[in-house]
Formats: sequence, structure tokens, C-alpha cells
Amino acid sequence: MSSSNDVTVSAAADLAALAGDWTLDPAQSTVEFTGRHLLFLPVTGSVPVRSGHAGIDTDGSLTRLDATVGVAGFDTGNPQRDGKVRGPGFLDAGRFPVLRYTGERVVQGTPSVLSGVLTVKEREVPLDFAVDEVAAAGDRVVVRAAAEVDRHACGVGAMRAMVGPRLALRVRAVFVRTP
Repeated sequence: MSSSNDVTVSAAADLAALAGDWTLDPAQSTVEFTGRHLLFLPVTGSVPVRSGHAGIDTDGSLTRLDATVGVAGFDTGNPQRDGKVRGPGFLDAGRFPVLRYTGERVVQGTPSVLSGVLTVKEREVPLDFAVDEVAAAGDRVVVRAAAEVDRHACGVGAMRAMVGPRLALRVRAVFVRTP
């Protein structure tokens, strides 16, 4: 977003200006990750955003946040690895086609923190995102945030000796005001 009308939102009073309902734009949103193979070599990839909704109250508090990504689209650019990760030993896309994040609250600060729950294969794991930026322009808001997730805590424990336990997540979520 590069318009001169852009506003960077950083305080609860500013979030109050965004009060209302918002729908996630999957085509403009991204979820990227970095993990470790053989505990040393970085592996990067992405998972496609499927859907999401958010609500902000007039006092700037989060009333709801629900977002999903599609496991079948897990992509690192290595088809053999990607097929394995989508399979039963890792994410099991056939039985669990989505990962869901449910936001619970935003704690203002530097950075602000979005606290919520990540659901992977029916297992719920607390996950906090450091919110790097909230930029608003008209009826669109772009949120950039980062988190670190322990795949073992999420029930994705295959190949422990070959694949590191932690994934760094980077999210760019584009929301459009719901009419």
C-alpha cells in the first residue's frame, strides 16, 4: 500500500477507527515459513490462504478473528518433499485439509501482540504473533505479523532427526471491510 492516504495503526485508539467487520482477501494474503532441514539448511515455503474474517469493536478490541490456510497447497518448490509433508506422517492433508488460526486478543505495545490458537490436525496450540504493521487505506487493511511455531507441539513430529522442530512464520493479511 503506497497511497498518501495510508495510515499506520499502532494504538488502541487507532484500532477503534477500524471498528467493524473485515473479510480476508485470500488472493492478496500470504503465509510463508522458514524451517530447517538436517537442522542446518534453511527451507522456505508457503501455504495458501483460504478464508478469514475479523471484527474490531468500537473500543479497538478484537471481537473475533478466524483464518484458514489450505494444507494441500503446502509448497517449498520441492515436489517430493512437499508430497511427504502433505502426507500422513506430517500434516495429513487428506484427513485435515486446513490449518485454522483463531485470534483471541490484541495486546498493544511495541510490537503489539496478537494472541490466539492454532489448530493443526484437531490439536489446539497457543500461538502469539508479533504484529509488525497495520496499514489502513480506505476500506482495506494490511497486517504484517510474525510468529514461531513448534511443529512437535502441533502433532507434526515425523523425521525429528532430519527436520528442525521450529518454523518461523511470516503473514501478510489483507482485509477488506465487509459491507
